Amino acid sequence: WDYLPPEFTSLFKEIESPAGGGLTDLGGRFASEVADGGVSKAAGPLFEAMGYRANAKHHTHKITSETAVALFQRKKISEDLFDERMLFGGFEPIEAGLQYDSQRPFPSIPDLILWARYHGEPDNVWGTLEDVYDIDPRDYPRWEWLGLQRMTTDHATKLFRRGLLEKYDFDYKMKEIGWRGENISDVLETSWMIPNAMLLTQGLLQTGADHEQIISSISKADIHPDYAQTYLDAILTKPSTADIIAYELRQDPDLSDLDHKLRRVGIHDDYTDVYRTLAYQIPPVADIITMAVREAFTPDIAARFGQYE
Repeated sequence: WDYLPPEFTSLFKEIESPAGGGLTDLGGRFASEVADGGVSKAAGPLFEAMGYRANAKHHTHKITSETAVALFQRKKISEDLFDERMLFGGFEPIEAGLQYDSQRPFPSIPDLILWARYHGEPDNVWGTLEDVYDIDPRDYPRWEWLGLQRMTTDHATKLFRRGLLEKYDFDYKMKEIGWRGENISDVLETSWMIPNAMLLTQGLLQTGADHEQIISSISKADIHPDYAQTYLDAILTKPSTADIIAYELRQDPDLSDLDHKLRRVGIHDDYTDVYRTLAYQIPPVADIITMAVREAFTPDIAARFGQYE
């Protein structure tokens, strides 16, 4: 009684020792059936455990014919083992071959319809298909439709943008494809092309747009908002190195801030000395010769050559 719920314990005790004067045949049969059921339920786990121990000891289970077919197709078992397992399954050789063929990989109906379009009349797939597969004629129209190409979201949006679909027809097509409600408008919005960020910025600058509008538009062109200002700084036109050097020479002949200014326009630090050296002009050769002549010929020497007569 220790394994029975309390509500069943009292019932079985009453059946075991009825309070009435006698137990009728009907009552006896009922008691017997209840007892059998109770014993079966109570002893079931015990017999199940016994079965596990017996299986662990005697190893009587074998792979099924279906498993044997799958393994033989994959070259995992020998032909002798395959034949033996098919015999264990009760298959004679002919039936074993049919069982094997039934489990061979076979194209699905949509794949067969695709094959039939290329190996027969594309407009009469049924005529080619009925020779290789038994399809219910009542279901065939559905299978054929599932094998047809259908308009995609990209097709529908392109046709609408090109004016070949009215808005109502476009919405209907999008619903057929599987879009609903406000998603249709959202998908259409994403299908429009936005100028790349550089062209967009140049156009806005040309029209005199303010800074906030330019920054906002740069982000709409797929530039992360955190880097919109950096992008704007990068694409705006900067002075050439020659202009920077000329300006710095007028501000500070020693060019003390030249390295910093050159770095801002992308000149590597390793080459700033080159620009600093070239910043100071060298006189043309003719001027150098003239200067040398003037240094060599003093007025006295020049007078001797009749230069001042």
